[in-house]
Amino acid sequence: MSKDTVAVRVDPDLRQRLDKLADAFGQTRSSIINDALRQYADHQEWQVALIAERAQSIEAGEATLVSHEDVLAAFDKRFADKQAG
Repeated sequence: MSKDTVAVRVDPDLRQRLDKLADAFGQTRSSIINDALRQYADHQEWQVALIAERAQSIEAGEATLVSHEDVLAAFDKRFADKQAG
């Protein structure tokens, strides 16, 4: 698989940490950075898809919406119950 080059500026301490990780895993700094970016992109794509899915269910009237006040009240009750018990 061909690879593209992307230049990224990092702080010296981060570069040192990446080098230590690469040494610990027997990999190159580039492979460590690729793995980190892949994980980041996977997570961000998952969040974007989930938000779109939730927005669609709200627009379709399929979601149960809870007010901010009700959420706070539920947490307050849960916290009070833990304090009492």
